[in-house]
Amino acid sequence: MRPHQTGPPEPTRGARPPGKLPAVAADLFEVTLPAALGTPAAARAAFTAWMAGRVSATMLADAQLLLGELVTNSVRHADAADDAVVSVRAQLRPDGLRLEIKDRGSIGPIARRLPDRRSGGGFGLDIVEVLSRRWGVNRDAGTCVWADLAFPATG
Repeated sequence: MRPHQTGPPEPTRGARPPGKLPAVAADLFEVTLPAALGTPAAARAAFTAWMAGRVSATMLADAQLLLGELVTNSVRHADAADDAVVSVRAQLRPDGLRLEIKDRGSIGPIARRLPDRRSGGGFGLDIVEVLSRRWGVNRDAGTCVWADLAFPATG
């Protein structure tokens, strides 16, 4: 098992207002959405549109799954106010992809737990562990969970 790293992620830009369209540069994607039940799907759709054609279909599927799990965890477990937002940032690099999911939550553990095969749940961070080269948490201002996926860009 790879240990995850805690500590600061690489520097990030400020969050965008809720619902603002993603910033799209050649290697950078950012979007901020209201923390709601549909947020994981909306974040995944915007991210997929940005990533399409940049990596293989298998690698895209891994990145979509990882992003979906992290955004879902943020929406479900951040214990944030009704007007809470979730910010997603992705940066495509020559050696892989960096994902950062930020929310205003500041309490509760962020740790893998035994999956509940009877009632469901507990699989998210196991998926993060398997798919990422490394991952970690920064709680300086709210919560930022970040993960690095190792794969080269295709174009």
